[in-house]
Amino acid sequence: MLLVEKVIGNLSTTSTSHLSIDFLDLDWFDTGKTTLRKRTRAGQEIGIRKDSTPLEDGDILYMDGERAIAINILPCECIVFKPDNFKDMGTICFEIGNKHIPIFINEAAEVLVEFENPLYRLLERSGYEPRREVRKLLKTHALRVRRHGNNYTRKINIK
Repeated sequence: MLLVEKVIGNLSTTSTSHLSIDFLDLDWFDTGKTTLRKRTRAGQEIGIRKDSTPLEDGDILYMDGERAIAINILPCECIVFKPDNFKDMGTICFEIGNKHIPIFINEAAEVLVEFENPLYRLLERSGYEPRREVRKLLKTHALRVRRHGNNYTRKINIK
């Protein structure tokens, strides 16, 4: 078994073209766990013991001269919708937060949550036009709001 205690890079910023990549598939809710024991696609058993920093899609857990082991966050069934304005965004995120359901907001200002039928029906009744899609729930992006005179603008910060 390979024991991992920290992330050593990410596929998006580390050159791995000369390596074979073995993926460790994780559900989105496993990314925040501090202790995990799983097998990669190739069958390598991995134990993870780390701090509370969530794992991200593409994080490299192991790398040598021939191969790298990286995180792949599995897609899941989601509710996806895009509020028309900042007030609607705040209102619906507050309501979803009251249900203790994690909220993800992407760079297109779409709200994504893991599929739950009662929430889906509530969003439909409230006129938000939710869609049922299979997506990866990735680390939540920060939503910043700025006031310019009487107008509000919003900007999604991607980290």
